[in-house]
Amino acid sequence: MFNVLSLETLKRKAPSIFAKDSSERTSSKYQHISTEEVVEGLRGEGFMPTWVKQSNCRLENKKDYTKHMIRFRHVNARPTKNDLYPEIVLINSHDGLSSYRLIAGIYRMLCSNGLVAGNDYAEVRVRHQGDIVNHVIEGTYEVVDNAHKMLGVADKMELINLTMKEQIILAEEAHKLRFEDSEIGKVIKPVQLLEPRRYAERDKNDLFTTFNVIQENLIKGGIRGYIKDKHGYPKKPTSTRAINSIDQSTALNRALWSLAEKMMQLKESN
Repeated sequence: MFNVLSLETLKRKAPSIFAKDSSERTSSKYQHISTEEVVEGLRGEGFMPTWVKQSNCRLENKKDYTKHMIRFRHVNARPTKNDLYPEIVLINSHDGLSSYRLIAGIYRMLCSNGLVAGNDYAEVRVRHQGDIVNHVIEGTYEVVDNAHKMLGVADKMELINLTMKEQIILAEEAHKLRFEDSEIGKVIKPVQLLEPRRYAERDKNDLFTTFNVIQENLIKGGIRGYIKDKHGYPKKPTSTRAINSIDQSTALNRALWSLAEKMMQLKESN
């Protein structure tokens, strides 16, 4: 059995899940249903929370309603031969700025990495109106189908080997997704995104491993470089920051998966 987050852990890491009311900025049509009720509904269907995050909020009067993300895995889920699990990703807030969002995901045991479906995979949105809990549960099963499709795609990616030139092309396109038109993007080179963080990924050139290495480097940050002076000499060290924003990390994850699938399709067509 995998690690299941308790309600106490959820409350400690993302208290906005348990908001008893909504922000005063919400309209009269907004129907408040605490995410806690949705979590309990999903638990009743066998989907257990495995990971949680709440957005940072500096304004004290908005912390109780801010955006949160929870990943769920079904109790009957079993890892693939590559130690991948299908998951669903739930995003919500109680500030009137977000509907319930359900997105397919998979979890990679090797790097404790949560991946998110690309933009070509439909997500389910449930407005804060009507029978919210049951609508979310219904949408969950649609999203689970997409998660299993992702597992099939991951298997195909693992069988596709990339040349160094192709790996660099993938890294260059991924580099643009995060660093295009940014100052640090001039310091950090695309090839640095191909540097594995663990021994098990060294000397592997399949598409799925390459994609995961790039994804982890972009999301978790810590890539080092040197800012140069006007003469082109190294002036001071710098490093990329981890992406902590739920919206930014979700958007980048989806774009990266789509990029990897595009590379897969190009390789399959040759």
